[in-house]
Amino acid sequence: MDESDARSQDAQLWKHLYKSAVLETDMELVPRRVLEARKAAGQRAMHLIREAGFNEPELQDLVYVSRVLDELNRRCESARHSRREQSISDCQVWATQEQAF
Repeated sequence: MDESDARSQDAQLWKHLYKSAVLETDMELVPRRVLEARKAAGQRAMHLIREAGFNEPELQDLVYVSRVLDELNRRCESARHSRREQSISDCQVWATQEQAF
């Protein structure tokens, strides 16, 4: 495998992991997918900075991806927090109804 193939595979890896995170429908798996995508994107960014410099167009994509992953992670955490509150609220409603009987 030559160097350009390795670079292409590195670029494809972070893109694949990013898509997996964004398209994940199981909210329990989203944090893991985000972490995997962040790691691959960070490694790719460091490689590009060392090898190509800051003018590499792919770096702009990686910055954008980082922002999207931050927002996705924030929304996932918010949804999980809301579900926990809803679950507690549902339990309180059931307890109140049981006491009425």
